[in-house]
Amino acid sequence: MLTSKPLLKKVLGLVAECWPSLQSHSGTTIAPCQQHRLFPENAGWQHLRLLEFRCIKESYLGYEFEISLEGGATSLSTFEWLDLQTQNSYSKVALWLTKQQLTGCQSVYFQSWQVPLCQALASVELHNNTPVIPSQISEWLAQQGLMPRGSFQILNRRQDGNKQTLYCRTTDCLSRACYHWLQQQAIRFQLIYVRSH
Repeated sequence: MLTSKPLLKKVLGLVAECWPSLQSHSGTTIAPCQQHRLFPENAGWQHLRLLEFRCIKESYLGYEFEISLEGGATSLSTFEWLDLQTQNSYSKVALWLTKQQLTGCQSVYFQSWQVPLCQALASVELHNNTPVIPSQISEWLAQQGLMPRGSFQILNRRQDGNKQTLYCRTTDCLSRACYHWLQQQAIRFQLIYVRSH
């Protein structure tokens, strides 16, 4: 709970530190916290907001559900498969950074890339709250489990203005793990990575 003034001050400090880097760049320069190196656009990934998620039914073929996402640069409605990479919410990452007294804009080595710490933290399981030595953060990240990624079969779809809704079904154990994350941990309006094929 962000009720104490010192804790709230730390969180606001993180926002204040990252905010200029998001706002002061113009033209073709992309701020570090906006560079999607782990899931690049040229690989088909889109960073979209989760608007709604609804369980439909469970059967021997898999779990069926409906997911609504904000409209992206490329429509997802003309493909048969949806890849979804789950992400820790910004609030969960910010709370972890606050507890560790670290900043999210520092550069770390993760998955063969130099990326902002906030992006790396969004991609790993944040169950471990033991203190992390700042100089060893890249090594610590390499030891953490990755957030689940699922590939779902698209059974039906519809477009409503800037909202695209997909009726999907799980296909294997990885997609079922992703389904359970959507069901139990996802926060409405948080950003997740998706691509269709």
